[in-house]
Amino acid sequence: MITVKALRAIRRADLVFVPVAAPGRPSAAESVIRAHADVEAVPVVFPMTRDAAKRGAALRGQLEELRPRWEEAVSVVLPVIGDSALYATAAYFYDVWKAIDPSMELELIPGVSAHSLSASRAGRFLALGDEVFSVVPGTAGREAVALALKNCDAAALYKPSALGEELRSVVESAGPWGEILRTDRAGLPEERLVEGIAALSCPDEYLSTLLLWRRSR
Repeated sequence: MITVKALRAIRRADLVFVPVAAPGRPSAAESVIRAHADVEAVPVVFPMTRDAAKRGAALRGQLEELRPRWEEAVSVVLPVIGDSALYATAAYFYDVWKAIDPSMELELIPGVSAHSLSASRAGRFLALGDEVFSVVPGTAGREAVALALKNCDAAALYKPSALGEELRSVVESAGPWGEILRTDRAGLPEERLVEGIAALSCPDEYLSTLLLWRRSR
């Protein structure tokens, strides 16, 4: 899935960067755009670390190395999966780049959020009427996640794998839940949907979203 506006921006761009987790690793974002546009994609490695200094140094080094490419470009795009304004690691890339080149201008093109995509693939409505819907990162830690889940009617838990073996106990402590659903790699060829208690088994997939509802369908 890709929006028309994003596709137009990619096709017009002078340079297309694509995020990868490690050198030589495939890019999920690139696999999506390849289905719609034939463009040269330049990989940028996004370190999977929460250490801001290490992450910044790694991104800065790559930007300096790629300087001859982007200095000649009027428009550069970085396609990402999900919504560009929500938990997007591209924000770190932008901050580092802006420090190198203060004249650059940012345009965010809205994408399809993971929770909207997951719910749509499962044929579920996320929230209705006056229901409170929360988006919660599993990386926030056990107590913060449990507290957020207790105060909503429906929720999307991003990166549930970050909670490891504690996932089930954290979710159940905030229950009861009428429906539980987890999507792994939603919208991609390897997509998998897991329902009920089985969805609370610790997923080893980074691209997972856990959806929770107080109500039952």
